[in-house]
Amino acid sequence: MPKKIWSYCDGIPDPVDIPEISVIGLFRESAKKYPDRYITEFKGKFKKYSEMEEEINRFANSLKKLGVKKGDRVACLMPNCPQYIVAFFATNSLGAIFTAISVLYTSKEIRYQLQDSEAKVIVSVDLYLDKIREVQDDTKLKHVIISSIGDELPGITAFLYKKIIARKNPKVIDEHVYTDLIKKGENKAIKTKIDVKEDIAVLQYTGGTTGVMKGAMLTNYNLMAQATILPYWIEWLPELPDGQYKISGCLPMSHIFGFSTSFLWTIALTGLLYLIPDPRQLEEVMQSIHKHKIHFMFAVPVLYQKIAEHPKVGDFDLSSLYLCISGGEGLPATTSNKFEEVTGATLVEGYGLSESSPVTHVNPATPELKKLNSIGIPIPNTLAMVVDQDTHEEITEYGKEGELWVRGPSVMKGYWNNKEASDDVLVKGWLRTGDVASMDEKGYFSIVDRAKDMIIVSGYKVWPSDVEDVLFAHPDINMAGVVQVKEGTAEKVKAFLVAEPGSKELTRAELKAYCKDKLAPYKIPTIIEYKDDLPRTVVGKVSRKDLREASAAAKSTTKAPDVKKEVIKK
Repeated sequence: MPKKIWSYCDGIPDPVDIPEISVIGLFRESAKKYPDRYITEFKGKFKKYSEMEEEINRFANSLKKLGVKKGDRVACLMPNCPQYIVAFFATNSLGAIFTAISVLYTSKEIRYQLQDSEAKVIVSVDLYLDKIREVQDDTKLKHVIISSIGDELPGITAFLYKKIIARKNPKVIDEHVYTDLIKKGENKAIKTKIDVKEDIAVLQYTGGTTGVMKGAMLTNYNLMAQATILPYWIEWLPELPDGQYKISGCLPMSHIFGFSTSFLWTIALTGLLYLIPDPRQLEEVMQSIHKHKIHFMFAVPVLYQKIAEHPKVGDFDLSSLYLCISGGEGLPATTSNKFEEVTGATLVEGYGLSESSPVTHVNPATPELKKLNSIGIPIPNTLAMVVDQDTHEEITEYGKEGELWVRGPSVMKGYWNNKEASDDVLVKGWLRTGDVASMDEKGYFSIVDRAKDMIIVSGYKVWPSDVEDVLFAHPDINMAGVVQVKEGTAEKVKAFLVAEPGSKELTRAELKAYCKDKLAPYKIPTIIEYKDDLPRTVVGKVSRKDLREASAAAKSTTKAPDVKKEVIKK
């Protein structure tokens, strides 16, 4: 068992007492305590906890009439909107299993998740009705429930949306209308007997960046651990906001990072969640912070980078932000510094994965104790260690690399209908993350890279993130993604680059000269390709999988150029 050498500030207990209640139980406690507080703001329309509870009750009773029972799977294909919250808590109150589908998924990906989960019901908005109809006959769906963004818009905005925009969306024919189910459902709380440590609350699909998607089985207790522990992180701050806490809902709740932070954090603190359906609309994100004086924000590094570099960032007052947490991929020091400079907020990096609900590590939320290029320390009730990948023995030498293993109350039960994959990653209570990491003498962990992304050049290991960090620091490079390229039995390092606006594209010779004293010779990219942008996963991480596939596809259809003489351009 690893020795715990990290510590927390006053105000953060260790261990934290996790209540053995369902997630709907947590919501009902918050709604009972502050029924007249607002829970959401969406496009100018506010909704109270008491109003949300009534809609949850009504929708749950309508789902029950449709035959949804404990253990059934209910899928949700929605952007961040109030209906998403209703759908989740109604499902949870019935003891059914909620599985969220990203709105960015293709029909093929939607089909796979519906088939694998054997979902009985899907709740969505009319924007995605064509995709659902395309795959429905290949699934076990019995009911399709359709809402509209216009259902939750205020007054004249709702009228205009339905008259102008919604007219272009597919029309409901044989599907159930969400608002009808809300009206017809009884306003009575459903109380299902739930074993919080055993009964699955959420099937969170993961693995899309490395292989076939798998459903991580997350229990009510897994999620309650996150909802109870994570809000304590504000105790690091020297001062806290007065009144009700305001949280930016710009991370998709369909992703476990957005679900457990923005969403569950809000419910646990009886806060107010400002829902952003599309975080790519940067001015909307900044306007929301400016107008509503938002206190807390969770996002991926690229969002913080784009805000800090936005030409209009000076038009918005972002000084209300107290704490921002970054996750999903490594937070570059330059991004952290730029964002803190323009906002005055504290921005720290954290770490997690779907299989751990997701958060396992966060940096202390104080400038003196946070560590750049580190994921921070394990959260309370959670242990972590670095393990030799061959022997599975703990590595006790500080700074030495190995696979990161974690254990704690947020670790999943296993993968849905996939015992082989479950047995591979769950070892004697520990979760093998698949990430290569190291720990320093103060208990701070740093991620080296994904083990599956490693490149072997002439027998030497190359971690893409090491190369990306160097490339990202170049003043003429805005984004970088590094992948392996196979040439016969050999592997080479390829860098996909996005130029800084107004900057020229570097030649291979210029890039090599820049990297010469920063990287070992075998780590320097031998192939570079410039793009207008880099593909990203649904949560905003650079998708190395897509980069590898694009590179392989280009190689299979065109004769490879002499990379010693030219830069590949696209």
